[in-house]
Amino acid sequence: MDRAGATPKSAGGRTACINIRALPLRLLLRSHPQWRERPVAVVEEDKPLSPILWLNAAAVRGGIRPGMKYAAALSLDRGLCAGTVSEEEVGAAVRQVHGALDRFSPRVEPSAEEPGIFWVDAGGLDRLYASLEDWAGQMHAALSGLELPASIAVGFGRFGTYAVAKARNQVAVLPTLEAEEAESRKVRLLDLQLEPKLRERLDKLAVYTVGDFLALPGERIARHLGEQARALYRFAAGDRSLPLQPRDLSEPLRARMELDANESDVRGLQFRVSQLLAPLLKAAGERYQAAAALRLAFRQENGTRHRCRVQAAEPTLDARVLLELVGLRLETISFPFPPVALALEVEGVPVTADKLNLLQENPDRDTGSAMRALARVRAEFGPGSVLTARLASGHFPEARFGWQPFGKLAAAAPRPVAVRALVRRAHARPRLLEGQPVNWQAPSGPGPLGPPPEHLVSGGWWVREIRRDYRFVDTARGETLWIYYDHGSGRWYVQGRVE
Repeated sequence: MDRAGATPKSAGGRTACINIRALPLRLLLRSHPQWRERPVAVVEEDKPLSPILWLNAAAVRGGIRPGMKYAAALSLDRGLCAGTVSEEEVGAAVRQVHGALDRFSPRVEPSAEEPGIFWVDAGGLDRLYASLEDWAGQMHAALSGLELPASIAVGFGRFGTYAVAKARNQVAVLPTLEAEEAESRKVRLLDLQLEPKLRERLDKLAVYTVGDFLALPGERIARHLGEQARALYRFAAGDRSLPLQPRDLSEPLRARMELDANESDVRGLQFRVSQLLAPLLKAAGERYQAAAALRLAFRQENGTRHRCRVQAAEPTLDARVLLELVGLRLETISFPFPPVALALEVEGVPVTADKLNLLQENPDRDTGSAMRALARVRAEFGPGSVLTARLASGHFPEARFGWQPFGKLAAAAPRPVAVRALVRRAHARPRLLEGQPVNWQAPSGPGPLGPPPEHLVSGGWWVREIRRDYRFVDTARGETLWIYYDHGSGRWYVQGRVE
């Protein structure tokens, strides 16, 4: 194990960077273990003129370089093994690694720009592991078990750990911030992910290490070397040193179904797509996303697949718009063999809460059809399946409403108002808020939300005293959450949101 000096046991304020080198190449080798001793390349497409993206050491020794055409590489080495790795496969691997790292820290941030890079919070692990070396060593062993060996650097800063993880092959634990800075400045730019043209220009300037690069005048970087160099300079100088941003890697919005025999007409396939699409759009809305495009994959009777992509003019949650586009696309497809299975994936893009509300509005309401649909639900699942909320007396916000059988659907009667009223929508049960909100700020002035209550004391001697500190907070995606701090558990919870 590669160590940079003795380290204290305390993990307070520590960050680790995990680097899975050439992740797409690792995935290709994991799928084809018989290629391990041979020259291997990842190509963009399985075509002669497709560029090479990733190479192993055996291919490099044969004179093959990234960016070279597949046909040209084969002329240098006829034994070259090549294959493609899709974005879906890379995304699945990132989620797999994220799940493995979750066992070692509750705060994991995968890089959005470089798949295979992860930052992990090492704070608060003193009592769980003998040392930071032990913690990092167990992470390394877990990833090796996935056939995705990684280099790991445990230090203090985002860039310092990143640079050392890119340069080392095993595990490095940096004892001090000064040691991290000194080690990161020694890292060769060749070890970082730079465009070939930028690397050539830096070589001409005799700039070979991070330290050499930081010695350049920062104000001239973008003008003379381009945006990638400017972004790297800011990253290395600490200008982009953000706190750890843990991400919840949700599963793709994807569904599949088997098709009936000889079901290849446009209308029938369009109906099948609609069956899969409705729940996927609902799930997208719950994630504060809208559908930018749909990906369809038909498996035919002979085992081959036909894939197509339908893109909307703008992100939407309107199934009718998307199904119309699907129908137009299906009319252009002629299946050589009958399709026997359908897979549908929604490409979701983030939207703000206000935008989501606009997308979900539906002015064309048919009260009669709605009541007939509810009657069918009630007939199939019982009278308790269709309920409506009612106000109730209770100490907790979540106890101030209940449920009663639904009667008649009243027609909407909106009234024009000068100021739109805000509504607090409470969850049936408070939800644990991951992380701790900091630097919160109450709405300024006499706004509609007003100042937050300092405390809410609920319960009593007949139950137990509960002290809550309520706040309104605005999120980056434009929603306003109603949250509270529970003094008993020491945790933050989401009571609901404001619309």
